Amino acid sequence: MLRRGLEPRWRTLAVAAVVSGPLACARGCDREPPTPGVPSTSTAPPERVELPEQRLPQAIPATTPEPTPPALEPADAGSVGDGGSNAPLYAGPYFTVTSGSTGIYAEPSPDRSRKIGYARSGGRVPVSPGTIAGDGCRSGWYPLVGGGFICASEGSTDPTDPQVRLAVRPPDLKAILPYPYARNAQNGTPLYTSVPSQDQIALYEPSAARSDPARPAANPGSLAWWQRKEAPLSEVRLAELADESDGVLGRRMVRGFYIAVDTEFEWVSRTWYKTTKGMIAPKDRFVAVEGSEFRGAELDDEHTLPVAWVYGGRENRPTYAIENGKVTSNGMVVKQKPVYLTSESVQVEGHRYVRATEGFWLRSDQVRIAEQPPIPVNVTPDEHWIHVDLYSQTLVALVGSTPVFTTLVSSGKESEEEEKDHRTPPGEWTIREKHISTTMDGDGTAAGDLPYSIEDVPYVMYFQGSYALHAAFWHRNFGVRMSHGCINLAPLDAKYLFFFTGPAVREGWHGAWAGNGQAGSRVVIDGPVRGSTARR
Repeated sequence: MLRRGLEPRWRTLAVAAVVSGPLACARGCDREPPTPGVPSTSTAPPERVELPEQRLPQAIPATTPEPTPPALEPADAGSVGDGGSNAPLYAGPYFTVTSGSTGIYAEPSPDRSRKIGYARSGGRVPVSPGTIAGDGCRSGWYPLVGGGFICASEGSTDPTDPQVRLAVRPPDLKAILPYPYARNAQNGTPLYTSVPSQDQIALYEPSAARSDPARPAANPGSLAWWQRKEAPLSEVRLAELADESDGVLGRRMVRGFYIAVDTEFEWVSRTWYKTTKGMIAPKDRFVAVEGSEFRGAELDDEHTLPVAWVYGGRENRPTYAIENGKVTSNGMVVKQKPVYLTSESVQVEGHRYVRATEGFWLRSDQVRIAEQPPIPVNVTPDEHWIHVDLYSQTLVALVGSTPVFTTLVSSGKESEEEEKDHRTPPGEWTIREKHISTTMDGDGTAAGDLPYSIEDVPYVMYFQGSYALHAAFWHRNFGVRMSHGCINLAPLDAKYLFFFTGPAVREGWHGAWAGNGQAGSRVVIDGPVRGSTARR
């Protein structure tokens, strides 16, 4: 039985046809994003990491015939490419990408300087009927509705094409998160390049054999890092995780790594995940995670700045009445619920209090407050832009000088130790590139740091080097500095801002770059000057 993501759902997938492919390419905020390039077959656009030279594992005698991998039932043709949740509005043909990813260009030619975006496997882009000739694509180029060109060799307009039916699920843009996600719970969890046989499972996951009391204890010094109880994880490097790669095993994972799930299926009395990168992982080694339902506040004539939120480790904070200089508690405000404020504030017994539009008072040091930001002199009346206040850990989105949305953020952690100081740099930039999701990983930057890997981080907006605004589903502590330099947002807030800002990521696209007629939105960050380079 095959299940879509973490919930039961039938979908086309011939598991036996899952083949070896590139490992997830990681980009954290400590890594410089790549320059837009030519179309790639990588499953982790726009970078790729090749597996080491593949070699077959040693033959293992089989005492019983190996079962045949499951043949899985196809989905209805109408659901191919949209996951059942992103129904197309365009009545013309849709082109479904079947390669790992492919570029979208301003002209019918794979010119790096004219690349405006890309689509990933399973992406469905509306195209005009028929192709036109151009450079670098033997099958011709499809003109995209709304502009741009995509190589016809990278997919098909036929929804019954077998390759279309094997494509990766498209992101669900109506859900809190674009994919289901799961956190690895054990060191050494294998990521297979294809569905493993029973003998291969026994070879690569020998935990049961190690627990056999009749088996002599292994010399701890001869065990791999993931087999030792006291594994020095801070000494493990990402490059080492593929040391055992042999064509069946792709790499191993450190506890706390995350994967994005394409499908779920049963095989040899076990449940498995197929990741969005085409890897196969045993479900019993993972814990499913969900994104926070927190969402910031939309602003209008009735609901305006300033706005306050309770944040941090307390689930609520008291509200107060103030009369004749005396402060008394008269209620509670729950965490992350927006409270609209008036312009009134008073100082009583060493504390500043701010008044809510509902009449009660809050202590200002117990809440985060988003206020009207200064407006740059060259902002145009219809310009969409973002202001982040590192002091208050808040964000305001504006059109011209009018605030339309505000929320809490988590920026980079600060430290007096340079190697641990990850504060987000203040400044003014424009969004350079956007990705519905992209993998971020890296080795620790300071002594004792652990490696990290988060597959398909959602709604990423790079604005300066490797700094980005993006969704975070691995924590819910918005309003508190948590990151290695990037601006962490609740998933629903990140999605709102992703489609509020430029460059536009159009239907079926997975990412876009500013330039070639596509403008990136302004990002202004106010805060203390950092003392070192932030990392993530």
